Amino acid sequence: MSILQNAVNSIIIGLEDLESSEERRLVSAVRNIHAGILLLFKHKLAELSPAGSDEVLIKDTVLPIIGEDGRIFWTGKGKKTVDVRQIQERFNSLGVRVDWNRVEAIQKYRNDIEHYFSRTHPDSVRKLVSDCFIVIRDFVRVNLGMDPRDLLGDDYWNILVSTAEVYQREKEECLESLGTVDWQSQVLLESIKKMICTECDSDLISLENNPVELSDAQLKCRSCGKTWDYEEAVEEALSLYESREKSYRDYKEEYSEPLGNCPSCESNTYIGEENYCPKCGAGGPYICKRCGNEILIEELVIGGDYCSWCEHMMSKDD
Repeated sequence: MSILQNAVNSIIIGLEDLESSEERRLVSAVRNIHAGILLLFKHKLAELSPAGSDEVLIKDTVLPIIGEDGRIFWTGKGKKTVDVRQIQERFNSLGVRVDWNRVEAIQKYRNDIEHYFSRTHPDSVRKLVSDCFIVIRDFVRVNLGMDPRDLLGDDYWNILVSTAEVYQREKEECLESLGTVDWQSQVLLESIKKMICTECDSDLISLENNPVELSDAQLKCRSCGKTWDYEEAVEEALSLYESREKSYRDYKEEYSEPLGNCPSCESNTYIGEENYCPKCGAGGPYICKRCGNEILIEELVIGGDYCSWCEHMMSKDD
């Protein structure tokens, strides 16, 4: 059986599992659809492998061989095939475009459910299937030159499409609810939009009430019912923002901190790019009373009126 047919069979089995509400079948759906996507990728690498190379591009071990004409060529060895990281490296080198952010999200969720069955939820699986739908659709059309509906068949294609559409409608409703409040901070709003429920891995998080005051806002996970009050939501959303920003700034070799300790409430929720703490509403910038320069976010402390340099210089004068 060809790699492509194996890919199709795996995706179809996953979609059949998806139709069941049983938790173990949902876990199986994630495993099978994820495996099917990787097989689609391997099929493309097999297509690109030179004739007589034993499908070198899908093999984990690649060795140089001297041919009869004395020239060196590469051939695959053994049965072990490439993993996700190797597929990405080879696709990047060969100019094969894939939405790796979605693929990594699928991979992460697949790995998570291997350890936490209790966090498998129909809504979080629908989110994953929505990502799978986009990856499968674009890869089959662009890189394989085929119609994904023809590849999977009408019935299974419609399951994939309808599942993705249900999730998208739910997600749009969540985003609309979040947009009904003035969060006073664009960074906070965008971070809340990207929150993932720690109980069920769903990102279907919406505004639960119509607060008169921003501090009364309450969020709720539509999938499992977990709730956050305003301060909890600020801390959790900004913690995720800090993690993402640090990774991005390290990559760009920009070493400024995204968050600092708020001089007013002491929480690590002071947003540097906005000079604002959404937890307590305090705003900056904070200016050094000695030199008149703005105090760096890394140097903000409770009651601190001076930058670190001026603190140092004044300590020498004592």
